Amino acid sequence: MTTVSTPATDTRSVSPALAQILDAQAWRNERLLNGFRIAIWATVGAITGGAEFYASDSVSPGSWLAMAWALTAAVTGLTWQRRFYRQWVSALLCTIDITVFALCMHAGHRYLVANDPALVAHQLHASGLVLMTLLATSVLRFSWQLSLWSVIYGAAIYWYVLEINQAVDIFSYVEMAVIGLLGLMLIHNARKLQSILLQALERDALTRFLPKPIVERISRDPAAVDFKGEAQEITALFADLRDFTALSERLAPHAVVELLNAFFTEMADEITPRGGILMQYTGDNIYAVFPAKGAVDHLRRALDCALAMLRRQAAHNAQRMANGKPVLTIGIGLHTGPVVAGTIGSPELLGYAYVGDTVNTASRIERLTRVLDRPLLVSGVTFERAGSAAAFHAEAMPMMELRGKRDLQSIWAVTAARD
Repeated sequence: MTTVSTPATDTRSVSPALAQILDAQAWRNERLLNGFRIAIWATVGAITGGAEFYASDSVSPGSWLAMAWALTAAVTGLTWQRRFYRQWVSALLCTIDITVFALCMHAGHRYLVANDPALVAHQLHASGLVLMTLLATSVLRFSWQLSLWSVIYGAAIYWYVLEINQAVDIFSYVEMAVIGLLGLMLIHNARKLQSILLQALERDALTRFLPKPIVERISRDPAAVDFKGEAQEITALFADLRDFTALSERLAPHAVVELLNAFFTEMADEITPRGGILMQYTGDNIYAVFPAKGAVDHLRRALDCALAMLRRQAAHNAQRMANGKPVLTIGIGLHTGPVVAGTIGSPELLGYAYVGDTVNTASRIERLTRVLDRPLLVSGVTFERAGSAAAFHAEAMPMMELRGKRDLQSIWAVTAARD
């Protein structure tokens, strides 16, 4: 059973869900660091042990300790680190790494003093580089507290080993200054990385209930969207599969899902590149919005999108016929007008929505495509403002009565855009 704590980093200001995601990422990084731990300690143990054996036919305790820690890391990486994680695990492993480093440094120093004094200076300088490498890895744990602890503990124990071996010199002070600067950079980067990751996670969470263009506007300017409600103009688009209910009754459940997913994917590929916002899939119905805000040509783009959807569906039907599958006929309705845009719902379920008669009218126009046997119907308002007959080939339909409207409505059946 996999166990992850919440949280492993300083996530007091974020939601529990985001804290859990961040903690899971820190756990993945810890497993990545464990692979680095195995590699670096196996390398240190093999190189120092090999050199020692070549020089004196013996191996120091420090080399054996490095190899033992590498082997332990490999075993734990294949066992409990794959299933278990707590917030203290990173701190523990970091502390053990630095402690093993200090023991190996001390043992290696004693060995070289007794067997090869000429290499003592090289061993001390190399040890400083190993320590800095170990400290640098803490940035992947997204915790400035852990970075701070590793630098303080690492610097203290490094200085202690130098002191007890009477190896402190002018270069030791330079190394401590470098470690201090490295610590400041690590703390800053840990905080920055955590902030960036949290922003990415929050953006991903927003896209689960807000349209992508709205999220992008929020990212650029948090004040650009009024979640309490704002008046906007939109062109609403509704598309519906004809006779889908009868068709779905003849298909297996997985075939129904496959059919709908293919249809929605084909249509979405025409809507989003033209600035449309996919608002909802309901059964076999698509609801999309082309906002006027920031896009003065939203009517023309909505009409061009609807025509492109019909062409794409025709190509999709050709493939279905070639595979012996029934064709799918769609009806599309468009209408332009004012709406109120904002976050709608309850604390249990929220969503960004466009509310108003414009949306209802577009839906009712789409339903007329069956009555009038036309694949694309557009309200008179949308048709005129999008360019009318000068921009599109279209046929005027009889004045229609729509539910909720006192006056008869002008409806146009658009077939193509004029060159």
